[in-house]
Amino acid sequence: MHTLSKRNTKTWAALLLSGVLLFSMNTPSYAATSTEALTKPSWTSSSLMLSEVNAQEDIRIKEIHAVPSKNLVYVHSYQPVTKINSKTTLDWNLDSLQALDATTGKLKWNVIFHEKSGPYTTYSNSLYADNGTAYVYMEYSDGTKKVYSYNTSGKTNWVKTVNAPSDLYLMNNGTLMIASSTGPLSNGSVRSSISLYDAKGKLITAKTINGAVLKAGNDRIVVDASKQTKVGNYWHQAANPKLEIYDLTLNRLSFYQFPTNANTIGDGGGESLAILEDGSVIMRANFDNTGNKLMGFGSDGKLAWGRSIAGNAFVQTAGNGYTVFTGQKLELYTMKGKVTERMFKDQQDVLTVVEHTQDGNYKIDFANTGYILDPTTLESIHEYTFTSSPEDMKGYSTYTNDIIYNFKNEALSKYVLNTANN
Repeated sequence: MHTLSKRNTKTWAALLLSGVLLFSMNTPSYAATSTEALTKPSWTSSSLMLSEVNAQEDIRIKEIHAVPSKNLVYVHSYQPVTKINSKTTLDWNLDSLQALDATTGKLKWNVIFHEKSGPYTTYSNSLYADNGTAYVYMEYSDGTKKVYSYNTSGKTNWVKTVNAPSDLYLMNNGTLMIASSTGPLSNGSVRSSISLYDAKGKLITAKTINGAVLKAGNDRIVVDASKQTKVGNYWHQAANPKLEIYDLTLNRLSFYQFPTNANTIGDGGGESLAILEDGSVIMRANFDNTGNKLMGFGSDGKLAWGRSIAGNAFVQTAGNGYTVFTGQKLELYTMKGKVTERMFKDQQDVLTVVEHTQDGNYKIDFANTGYILDPTTLESIHEYTFTSSPEDMKGYSTYTNDIIYNFKNEALSKYVLNTANN
């Protein structure tokens, strides 16, 4: 079943009007939650800096991911290495995946994606299954590209070589999706290879489709099926894409052509494209003369509504809802409309973002106070401050199950929040 690629003005206006008509609601007042002063971590790890090469710079974090069921916390990091001799034609990265004991902070194992006699890493990415399986994608200087699967003991489950630049996605049925594309053909069209694997690395299904995968998650795959345009030596994706939505059987559910006055590239903050747990899709666009809108596609793939938002709004999703953060106001919506809102007076900071935590809550850090918020009510689960160093609020951190892991000065620290506040 397909959505119409061309819509008349009356239909378009009706969709936008229906999107901005919100459910009647009263803005709730939130009971004060005591603010926790995080003065001392439960532990701080040893330095995670690697010493395998001499020309290393600072350590940078790709991902921190805790696995409570296995008492582990992963740190995927890299260290930029400057070109120092004729054997390396590019600056490169020393990548590693380190697993720490979540109780003590001691290193249990690590994997370094480089051998002195082998190629060096130019790009990497990683993601993690609920059972602790780590999937790591690596691109190397000799052109090879590999996907690794590691168990919680640091042993390799399997390794696969892919033939083109790829992205990894974990779907809600536990399968790993690898989307690969060699880039536009001479006429601007793009072909992508989609492969789904089970946890053992067995291929479940595969298909080559027209278009580039924009995002995948839960049980949906969102594809830009438009041709790209070449400007000079570079290809540019369409600002008003032809959007196609697939399910996990790799069947196309729908398509939608954004109008010519739409621009879906690079406007605003947060998630410009998101897939909710029920398979609904939200995509942001800027329309000439009217401004920013969120476009909502239902679980059937059809366009359901368009809702106006501020151009500087920050968008973040969790579960079957999404938030719009503008100024001091955080608003919570579902596909049906507005649920509630919350004001954060005197807390706004130009760098403030809303994050989706590992356990499905919202995390928002201001200059001096941080909040963990319930994704269905926006009520505080935790409010906290780093009293020893407020700058830790801006450090790389992750939250799950009443614990904050914070990275600073080459080491990881664990802060346990007070569950009595729940």
